[in-house]
Amino acid sequence: MTRLRAAALAIMTLGAVLVHVYAAAADFTIIQKNRAFSVRQIVIKVGDRVTFVNDDSVNHNVFSETKGSEFDILQRPGRSDTVRFPQPGTVEVQCAIHPVMRLVMQVRQ
Repeated sequence: MTRLRAAALAIMTLGAVLVHVYAAAADFTIIQKNRAFSVRQIVIKVGDRVTFVNDDSVNHNVFSETKGSEFDILQRPGRSDTVRFPQPGTVEVQCAIHPVMRLVMQVRQ
């Protein structure tokens, strides 16, 4: 096999693996209502997407400072934002405006 064919095969294999990982990704929705997250804990897999929906009458600031899963989103009432989680670990999510709002996400392989 020539080097060019070997390189092409490697690229196609990697592409197929990545398509499989992201095609198998799941979508989750977490609602913010009455100054609380709809769940306090959730288990998801690497590559899954979580949509945070502000179904409250006040602003929320959803954020995580967990290394590798950092995000910081200001949400007005009615807004939704989606975050993908690319690596395993425990992700702590909070609202900077309402410190009692806390969510622990277990991201698994």
